[in-house]
Amino acid sequence: MFVNIEKLSNLKFNNCENCNKCCEDKFLLAPLILDDFEEVYENFEIYFTKIEDSIKAVMLLTDGEKCKYLKDNKCLIYDKRPPACRIYPYSPYFDEIRLDISCDSVGLKGEELILNKSDFKKSKFFHKRFENIKEKVIETEKLLEQYRDKLVYKKELKGIKLYVIEDDNRYIQMHKKSII
Repeated sequence: MFVNIEKLSNLKFNNCENCNKCCEDKFLLAPLILDDFEEVYENFEIYFTKIEDSIKAVMLLTDGEKCKYLKDNKCLIYDKRPPACRIYPYSPYFDEIRLDISCDSVGLKGEELILNKSDFKKSKFFHKRFENIKEKVIETEKLLEQYRDKLVYKKELKGIKLYVIEDDNRYIQMHKKSII
C-alpha cells in the first residue's frame, strides 16, 4: 500500500538482501514516462493502456509469476534495472512521493528512510524520474495521444487491455528517440 511520505514517520529500510517479493507477482506492470523508454526498451516489453480518457505507457514487469531477470534470487540486470525497480519502495505520484509500506524491508529496523519531500534528493532511492513528474506525465500523455488511432490490441492481463502502436504496418521502436 503506497502512502504519501509526508504522512509517515520513523520508518527504516532493512535492505533487499534475501528478499525478492517485489520481483515476483507483486507488480505486473509499471507506468512509464518518456524519460524511461531508453532505460527499459531493451529488457522489457512496452505496452499502452487506456485509462479513463488518456493513453498510458506501461512496462510489463512479470510474466504473471516473476520477473524474467530473477534467477537464484538475484537480479541479472541489477545495474540496468528499470526506474520502477531502482526507486522501489518509493514511487512518484503527481506532486507526492509515496512509499510502499507493505514492502517487507520497510519497518523499524535498518537505515532511516527520508520521509519528507524537501530532503528526498539525498535519498539513495532518488532518481531523476522524481523531478517534475507531473509535467513529465502530461508530456508523455500528449505525445501518446497522437498515436491513439494506431493502437492495436495485443493482449489482456488481469483485466487490463494492453496495446502496441502500429504505424504503417511496422511496430514503432519503443524508446524515446524513435517516438519523438
